[in-house]
Amino acid sequence: MATIEELRVEATSEVEAEKPLYKQVNNDRMEFDSDDYDQVIEDRAQAKLYEQDHGYKDDRAAEYPSIPDQLDDIYHNGIDGWKETIKATKDKYPKP
Repeated sequence: MATIEELRVEATSEVEAEKPLYKQVNNDRMEFDSDDYDQVIEDRAQAKLYEQDHGYKDDRAAEYPSIPDQLDDIYHNGIDGWKETIKATKDKYPKP
């Protein structure tokens, strides 16, 4: 897992490749100043850190069967069968 410092370096290189970035201020298009660029870098680094630490939750939620399908699985295969189904998803997207 990457540290926040490593993610900041990665975000910095991404922002450098995208320069120039612009903002709209009072109907005037202005290039970002250094504080704006620093904020973009920090925001991206924090987003990457969040995704690294919590992204598995969204991946699991998208992969799990719907609640009605899970209940049907329990009805037809019992709790142990349902646990196998859920465990496959948990194994595919482990906690960091």
